[in-house]
Amino acid sequence: MSSDLTVAPNQTNPEQSDSNASPSSPSARLSGFVGMFAGCGALVSLAAFLPLPARFEELGLSPSQAIQLSYYLVALVALVISLSCFIGLRGLPGEDGKGWSVLWKTSQQPSSSEDDQFANGPTRLPYWKQLTTALFLGFRNRSIALGYIGGFVARASSVGISLFIPLAVNHYFRASGLCDEQHEPAPGSGLGDIKRLCPRAYILASILTGASQLVALIAAPLFGFLTERSRRYNFPLLFAALVGVVGYLVFAMLPSPQYKGPDGNAGVFVVMALIGISQIGAIVCSLAVLSNGILRVSIDDEMLRKIFARSDDDGSPEPNENQPLVSGSVDQQLQQLEHLSNLKGSIAGVYSLYGGAGILLLTKLGGLLFDVWSSGTPFYIMAGFNGILLLTGIVCGVMNHFW
Repeated sequence: MSSDLTVAPNQTNPEQSDSNASPSSPSARLSGFVGMFAGCGALVSLAAFLPLPARFEELGLSPSQAIQLSYYLVALVALVISLSCFIGLRGLPGEDGKGWSVLWKTSQQPSSSEDDQFANGPTRLPYWKQLTTALFLGFRNRSIALGYIGGFVARASSVGISLFIPLAVNHYFRASGLCDEQHEPAPGSGLGDIKRLCPRAYILASILTGASQLVALIAAPLFGFLTERSRRYNFPLLFAALVGVVGYLVFAMLPSPQYKGPDGNAGVFVVMALIGISQIGAIVCSLAVLSNGILRVSIDDEMLRKIFARSDDDGSPEPNENQPLVSGSVDQQLQQLEHLSNLKGSIAGVYSLYGGAGILLLTKLGGLLFDVWSSGTPFYIMAGFNGILLLTGIVCGVMNHFW
């Protein structure tokens, strides 16, 4: 019961874990708050970290020194946060017995109750087997697979907004000759070398990305609320993917990213809102779908039997070096080994692995095609990513309806 509560509070009956209408589980709402704080982090980076080099230049540092000192300062903030997590997240339930030795050997998790039918508690697999199991679950469980793909698109979206939108705006200003009219600022004017070359592009890019992140911040709790009420068909995730396809395609085809002037159009803010909604929807809904997928994995899954069970036809363990460390029938071994509370971290790690792959693919491929083909190429790629997510979500919804 303690293990079940660790995976899903308010859902203690394993037979009810496959229910698609379980309003008591707060996982989707928690995902909404996670997305909201992710949006807060993006706003902090735009408001506090991005202007650091220019502020350091105002203090008399060279551009290279200003950038270097900015990285040092952000690294110091990351170090303080990591130390806070190291201290504040100690002693969590289910963390007993974890250590470096579990990387290569199986360990025994202490039982949470004296009345537990297994006195020594469930067996914790080596970390490498937990990782491979989490990878295989992405091919066996459609909810976990959809969550992985959503994480891929979510991380790529963050790069598309923070990196390629400013790059596209700067390219437009330079290609249009709008930066040539900028003159050298007078000494002591407070405008550093980093923003001096084309300050109008810098300001416009900040406005557009800030508007997108602000809309994402506002929409995060709403996506969490809606996702909780659409667990079977994942309509919020489908909506976010559809909005992403439309938003990125329209932005790539815009004649100008400006919102005023003869070539400007205020509709660019609508496009940025669509992109922000797509980003936060992918973040929040993918986390919620992944959580629901973890709850739906059954200990009777044939793939897990092949991974964990080592027995002959009559159910007795084989007398070889691969014999399980725990005794009992295959079903008892599965009940001990298959505790998803021990796999949540591995599944989260694979989720982040997919996200990192999305970042690398978009930055490398999108950056190359940006230079050799068109400035709108990264946004066409993002529209394709969201299209794949949309089709995958539709297929999963159809399968959930009939099976």
